[in-house]
Amino acid sequence: MAKTAGVALIGFSLMGADAGTDRPAASSASQEEQTAEDGLVCPRETVKLPMSAKTSLDALFQYEPYLYYEFANPKLARVTSQGIAIPLAKGTTQVAVTASGYEREAASCSFRLQIVDPVKFKSASAPKTESGQTKLNGRKAYVNTIVLPQGMPAGLGLGKDALGNAEAMKAIVTRRQASYAINGTYFAAYNDEVPLPYGTLVKDGELLFNTGSVGTIVSFAADGTARLDEASPSIAGGFDGLYDSQRRWSASYVNRRAGSGTTIYTPDYGARIGTDTGVMIVVSGGKVIRVAKGENAKIPRDGYVIVNQRESLAELKEMFKVGRKVHYRVTYSNAEGRLVRWNDVVTAVQAWPKLIEGGKVVEKDGADAKRAARSGIGITKDGRVVMVTTGSATHGEVAELLRAKGAVDAMGLDGGASAGIYSQGVQLFTPGRNLSNVLLFGPDLR
Repeated sequence: MAKTAGVALIGFSLMGADAGTDRPAASSASQEEQTAEDGLVCPRETVKLPMSAKTSLDALFQYEPYLYYEFANPKLARVTSQGIAIPLAKGTTQVAVTASGYEREAASCSFRLQIVDPVKFKSASAPKTESGQTKLNGRKAYVNTIVLPQGMPAGLGLGKDALGNAEAMKAIVTRRQASYAINGTYFAAYNDEVPLPYGTLVKDGELLFNTGSVGTIVSFAADGTARLDEASPSIAGGFDGLYDSQRRWSASYVNRRAGSGTTIYTPDYGARIGTDTGVMIVVSGGKVIRVAKGENAKIPRDGYVIVNQRESLAELKEMFKVGRKVHYRVTYSNAEGRLVRWNDVVTAVQAWPKLIEGGKVVEKDGADAKRAARSGIGITKDGRVVMVTTGSATHGEVAELLRAKGAVDAMGLDGGASAGIYSQGVQLFTPGRNLSNVLLFGPDLR
């Protein structure tokens, strides 16, 4: 584990600019010599990132919330709205970084990023799968349990690889080459509704979907660390590499069906935005290419569409001039409105109810508690991930099952006909319907 400017860099190693072997990170003092008293310190040495890794660049800068990155060679890597670097090809590129904000004087620096050969995940312990009869409040129930070691790569699978679709769980798992999986959050599954999720989702370090509410979310960081938090995303936009008071815009939602407020539609939503209400700002390659009103705009594969329901076309054309550089950052706050450090999250699913908190079961069954097929996910004190699916249980019983396997924090997932769990080629419990989203795990996950 190397350190730069007092920050542990998990998933990175630092390489001397002219050396072929790893060297310790430069001291904070020597790094500061590189900057022109601008308050932002970049690594002096080349940062190495394996092709197999998705890693937080924000970790280099103590997780500042409003950082803007620009790659000299964008064909080697891209960075998400949460500051996660996604490798695309091997090679070395210069990365320019700018920090700004309402109360933060703009500062900049640069460093070299080298994309290197992939590194295979090595587990400290073997995953464990169990299926069989157990007693729940004096009755027998068939329970499927998977316990995964800390750091197991995690991802989010979508029906047909896009929002608004549903697909057989095993098809999603097979396409993504997952070794283990469990169904994700609730989604619209009745009355011929478009199967969009009901909870916040993060995929590959990007906010994929949000509802605007604070809720319990299971998240997986770039280094595989699992957490259970109560959080809600906020979206701050900027211009020309800055997020200061003169160059700031905001949005309320990502990939939510048309409604009030401002929504960003990414390629994960589909080919088009699906509405002709409001003003559409089309962004491709990081720049505005079109501003129009009342148009079911096509979503660029290398960009997104901002739909504004409030300001006039004339106002937005003045702000979002064609050719202007535009970007946005996603931050997360807890129920009290305080920022939580989520810059390193690559996968997340919001669901309910919260079952266990700090080792205590918080979901107690009342007299009217109903049994149904249910799934749940928990995290042990030493960071292992526990997943449970059973054909008949209350939420409280699922909580007890997870606690019995060592979970100190846990939440429920979608259940009923959506409940499903998969282990190493075997569908242990098969959902009764196609699924919108699935949590995926495995060393060879695509």
